[in-house]
Amino acid sequence: LPANQSAFVRYTERPIEGFPMKRLNCNINKRKIEFLRRNWTPVIKEPERERCYRHKINERMRREKQRQSYLALHSVLLPGTKSDKNSIIQMAVKEVHELQRHKEELERRKHELEAILAARESKEVGGAKIRFKVANPSSGIDSMVEVLKCLRSMGSKTRAIQSKFSAQELAAVMEIESQIGAAEVENAVQGTLFEVERKFRFHFP
Repeated sequence: LPANQSAFVRYTERPIEGFPMKRLNCNINKRKIEFLRRNWTPVIKEPERERCYRHKINERMRREKQRQSYLALHSVLLPGTKSDKNSIIQMAVKEVHELQRHKEELERRKHELEAILAARESKEVGGAKIRFKVANPSSGIDSMVEVLKCLRSMGSKTRAIQSKFSAQELAAVMEIESQIGAAEVENAVQGTLFEVERKFRFHFP
């Protein structure tokens, strides 16, 4: 035998009788792919199925919440409003504009009334004048002191006094600030002067 000759014979693939080698390789690859598909496909599809399910549930809840909101809005609109979404929105916008207009009108009337009341209070408080006279006064000074006390007890403030004292007559014009009408204040002052004279005449006949 030659020096480098071996007793082993190199293995050579031989096709199985009736099965070509190329067809056999294709079948093996196909089985591998099917095996991988059976093992990995469920792992991929399950999360996708869950995600789609959650999306459907969330969308259903969103639509239900939106429907309830439209129903609540429809319940406060004018009777006869159609129940479709476009009609509800259009009527709601119209109502909002109308309410805004009413609000502006009420604010304008409020400012007008406040101005009228302020002018009326200023007229009543700032320009009231009272006049009184006492013939043959027993004490002109005491009479004026009692008149000032009377005004203070009625919540009136004296702004100016013009008076004339004599033995024959006490005459005065007083400018006051008062929430009470001038006629009512004058009546109270006249009553006070009458009481002063009565007391003096009683004690000093």
